[in-house]
Amino acid sequence: MKYRFLLFDADDTVFDFAKTAQKCFTETSELFGMPSKPENYLLYSEINQKYWDMYSVGKIGKEEIIPSRFKEYGEITGIDFDIRSFAKTYESKLASTAILFTESVEVLSALHGKGFKIYIITNGRSTVQRGRLKLSGITDIIDGIFISDEMNCAKPSAEYFNKVSSSIPDFDKNSALIIGDSLVSDIPLGINNGVKTCLVNRSKKVYADSPADYIISDLTELFNIVI
Repeated sequence: MKYRFLLFDADDTVFDFAKTAQKCFTETSELFGMPSKPENYLLYSEINQKYWDMYSVGKIGKEEIIPSRFKEYGEITGIDFDIRSFAKTYESKLASTAILFTESVEVLSALHGKGFKIYIITNGRSTVQRGRLKLSGITDIIDGIFISDEMNCAKPSAEYFNKVSSSIPDFDKNSALIIGDSLVSDIPLGINNGVKTCLVNRSKKVYADSPADYIISDLTELFNIVI
């Protein structure tokens, strides 16, 4: 067993967040009588990612993400809407929608069955992440869940890593692998703390220089790395 501790990001790694978010954003927009075309979600998605990336590197606090992203969306589109009500409805839908990638359950179950310790490390809202994880059916094969909203710190900060590593029994960073899709939060978390990293590159983007120790396009490829 090359790596005993497998630390998985949640969104766009285990969960198909893009599909989940588009579904929930579209439904919420329709409820509020707002435009709900694919281009509306695409614009919101780009704005949302910008604010989460800013949060990840400590440029803004978590309390700024929600109002800022919807305010900017409204300013760019010229749509006047109740930001607080929209956000509440949207997050409620996210918390009750669990769409995983097709291979996620099979891969996590197989790894868990082989004795690997599996953890979820995520920058996200507690209510949203807990709600989706509960519905996903994978909580029984996860040894621990670390959510930035509950920890008052975010990936890739040293504080986040220290809290995670100190909470995992017998944790050995030399036997750990961080698996995630983000070059802003997931991969730097490993690089900054001496932990091997695996980039989930579902778009199969070509990198001149590999930003991670491993690059995969599907979680099934993990078997070739960890076993």
